[in-house]
Amino acid sequence: MTVTMEALQLFFIFLAIAVSGAIVYYQYMHGRKLSNIMKFPAFLRFVTLLSVFMLLINPGFRQKEFKIVKPELLLAIDNSSSIIYGGSEDSVRKILAEILSDKELENKFDIRRFNFGNSLSFDTLLHFKEDQTNIHKAIELLNEAGSQHTAPIVLLTDGNQTYGRSYRYVNSKQPVFPVILGDTVFSPDLEVSLVNVNAYATMGNNFPVEIFLNYSGAGALETRLHIERDKETIHSETIVFSEKTNSHRLEIFLPADSEGMQLYRVYLEPFDQEKNEVNNTYSFGVEMINEQTEVALIYGVLHPDLGMIKRSIESNKQRKVVLLSLEALKSTKKDFPIYILYQPEYDFKDIFEKLNAENSSYFLITGSHTDWRFLNNIQQAFSRELSEVTESYFPVFRGDFKTFYNEDIGFEGFSPLKDYFGSLSFKVPQETLLSQRIDGISTEEPLLCIYNEGNSRRVVLFGEDIWKWRLYSRNQDGSFDKFDHFFNGLIQYLQLSDKQKEMELIYQAVNYANQPVRVQVKNYDSNLNPELNSDLVLQFKDSAGTIPFFVRNNVYEIQLQDLKPGNYTFTVTDQTSNEKQAGSFAVIPFTMEQEKTSAHVKGLNELALNSKGSIFYPDQFGQLKQALMENPKFRSVEKESIKMISLIDWKWLLGLIVLSLSLEWLIRKYKGMI
Repeated sequence: MTVTMEALQLFFIFLAIAVSGAIVYYQYMHGRKLSNIMKFPAFLRFVTLLSVFMLLINPGFRQKEFKIVKPELLLAIDNSSSIIYGGSEDSVRKILAEILSDKELENKFDIRRFNFGNSLSFDTLLHFKEDQTNIHKAIELLNEAGSQHTAPIVLLTDGNQTYGRSYRYVNSKQPVFPVILGDTVFSPDLEVSLVNVNAYATMGNNFPVEIFLNYSGAGALETRLHIERDKETIHSETIVFSEKTNSHRLEIFLPADSEGMQLYRVYLEPFDQEKNEVNNTYSFGVEMINEQTEVALIYGVLHPDLGMIKRSIESNKQRKVVLLSLEALKSTKKDFPIYILYQPEYDFKDIFEKLNAENSSYFLITGSHTDWRFLNNIQQAFSRELSEVTESYFPVFRGDFKTFYNEDIGFEGFSPLKDYFGSLSFKVPQETLLSQRIDGISTEEPLLCIYNEGNSRRVVLFGEDIWKWRLYSRNQDGSFDKFDHFFNGLIQYLQLSDKQKEMELIYQAVNYANQPVRVQVKNYDSNLNPELNSDLVLQFKDSAGTIPFFVRNNVYEIQLQDLKPGNYTFTVTDQTSNEKQAGSFAVIPFTMEQEKTSAHVKGLNELALNSKGSIFYPDQFGQLKQALMENPKFRSVEKESIKMISLIDWKWLLGLIVLSLSLEWLIRKYKGMI
């Protein structure tokens, strides 16, 4: 430890010594000879004056301290239920005890312990009851938790992740050393890995279901896929896997022929001696809407797009398009649940003001006849630089669009749309479904996007000539179905914003038996403002009892625990207004953690290689310890810290002033000089 002081402070200290000495000289020695007996009081006066001056100057001292800092060892244990299903809980406790009890590791590292499942936790209780695993998120949080530049991560896990981004290529600044738990022997397996479907479908139409199937095994295999509803098979087909084709993506259209929430089960027949049949099943739910919706298509200029939009929307039998010119709009008093504003210009002012005042949702399409000066002023969500030049914009499909299910229907081959040139600027958050490409260069600016304003939804297409897209899709696929499903998905998104505005139910259609089922309700008053003073209760069908909701994060919420597997129908009642909404969900008897019973060795090995770590097994504690102890990057460092010490914090200096003044007074009193 060393102490230093600033040069300016030293100057003031020397000046204080000189001034204190000059005052003592004037008081004790000026014009007289200082006797031996008065030397001590003079010294005390000097000490008092100097101490007072030092307090006024209040010099600061830089104190350097040096300490040895050990590297951190971040120990993360998989606390999910897949550890129990894989029979690895004893292995976890054994290797954990070996690491924590090893004195050499304790002396070399500052060991910090975590558990993870859904997220990272500082809790050290091992219960292996986490219902999902997100290894990617755990590693990201461990990188943030490590306070040192070097903090190796030891990961005790089976490598089976149930949700989140793939952890294989996570950008970890720390080396990861996975200890692989569970069965590492490869077993052939069939799996329904993912099902994509929209949450809603309209009665009288077919809705698409996208199914991903995987087979991990050698040789060829033939099986059958079944889709069931109410234990009745509504679709079945033969699936053939081979060494070259070990995965399939299927797109199946199912009829929407029953109103309300419908629960489906995708089932892949297992092969002989398949060990894990749990992941051969995937359940999902779709709510069927039985109502015909009128869509107002308002235009100020005639264009082939208008006929195409009408035919595409009306391919859904539950929707009807009413074409309204600006002149016809003035004479109609009818309100529509959905509006499409085609190439607005100044005469659209009244309809814009009406929709904004009523907080209504609409679909906006711009083009070469759009008055952008007017459009920039009439709404505040976005603006475009004014230009007199038009441009051709090719579409680029954005796979990261998540608001509702959509697929690439071949946008790369579509012809460009025409609109005015100029960059777009959004003032509200938006999500892009199609972005722009100009002369082969992707601009990342939206061509088709959605955004919210208050409780209303907006869809914007920046370009005309979309009729060419529908025609191209017909030539490529032999029918208009794919394009019409794509376009009606946008209309359905707007339609749902108008659905159940007074009481909106939010819940998962399919739940697992060991998870709580959460039902949320958004309640609105007549002005569509959130209303949080109602008395809401939930009642199951064929049950006399009711369960009250509580308010959490500005929504009503209830969590239903310990429900047995089966289908449940319920009604939510607002006992204040007697408003009611019905819903249904399914509880299935297994968790996602059961779907994989063997360790994901390949994924953990890639994680270790990409982070410059190594993989180990529970019986390789010695090798793990050696890798940690002998790595030259994991070493203690000497850290220097500088601390400022202020003289005014020295309490003994005040005591010295009191003592010197007291002694001087006593001596002068004793000698009769006072």
